[in-house]
Amino acid sequence: MVGLVAVGLAGCSGDPLWPKRSAETAEIAPLPEGIVRPVARPDDRSASLGETANDAPVAQAKGSLGTTIVSLGTPTEPGLWIKTPLVKGPGKGRVSFRGKTIDVKLIAIEGEASAGSRLSMQAMQALGIPLTDLAEVQVLAI
Repeated sequence: MVGLVAVGLAGCSGDPLWPKRSAETAEIAPLPEGIVRPVARPDDRSASLGETANDAPVAQAKGSLGTTIVSLGTPTEPGLWIKTPLVKGPGKGRVSFRGKTIDVKLIAIEGEASAGSRLSMQAMQALGIPLTDLAEVQVLAI
C-alpha cells in the first residue's frame, strides 16, 4: 500500500492533470461584479476584506443635496448612514428632520435623484422617525 502512494505522488510532478505553475504564469480567476481584489497599499496595509470600489472616496460638492423620502434600510447593518441616489459616491453628510440633525455616512445607490432613500435604523431612531414611516429629510454633504 505504501508503494502505491509513493508511486502516485512521484507521478504528480510531470502529470498534465497537476501542472506546475509559477507566480508569473498563474491565471487569476475573475471576481464577481462589484468586488475588488485586495492590493498592496503604499504603506503596506492590505485592503480590508469586503472593500469594494464603492468605498473609494469620491469628490462631491459640499452643502445641500436636497430632500428625499426615506424608509428603513437593512436593520442588521449598524451605524449612522443613508443610502441615496443624491450622491455619486461615499462621503460624510448630515440628515435633518423636524429640527434634529445627525452626521451620517453617505452611500450612493443607483436611481433618479427623485427616487427614495434608505436610512439606517440607528439614524431613524436618532432623528425620532418611527421605523415604519416614510419621512422627508434634508440631506447635506459635509
